[in-house]
Amino acid sequence: MMAFAIPAILLGLLFLVAAMTNPSRIYVAAAFGGLGAFLAYLSMSWISYLNFISPENLEPLILRIAKKSNGYFTVQDIMQRLNIKEETAERTVELMRSKGAIMSEFKDGVEFFKIEAVAAQAKRRCEFCKSEFNVRDALTKCPNCGGNVKIA
Repeated sequence: MMAFAIPAILLGLLFLVAAMTNPSRIYVAAAFGGLGAFLAYLSMSWISYLNFISPENLEPLILRIAKKSNGYFTVQDIMQRLNIKEETAERTVELMRSKGAIMSEFKDGVEFFKIEAVAAQAKRRCEFCKSEFNVRDALTKCPNCGGNVKIA
């Protein structure tokens, strides 16, 4: 698109200069200039969008999502919060997995990804048997001994 925008802008400038001798050419200059500016805007926004959805640029945004949920996220979380397609989200997750930045866990048939560097050190711990559980598990009673589970 930029290949059409630049000549349109140049034609607009040419007609703008020609409008000095014939004022009716100002309309043609405005049309070419407007068309060129519109095409330049579309091409720049398209380049910006392509840059946004590249997996390398999505990693910091996924890191922010993981920080808000104790280091855990799903592909659906990424798709909803970043408004991207499933294919793009999966490519980004695969890139992060190949770097060793994330690990996957399954819970209730759903695949969760965990970023170790972001995961908080806080754990839920039973007062009696000292069993540890994830903070995201909403436990108040220990499944092992029935004791109270509190965040430690």
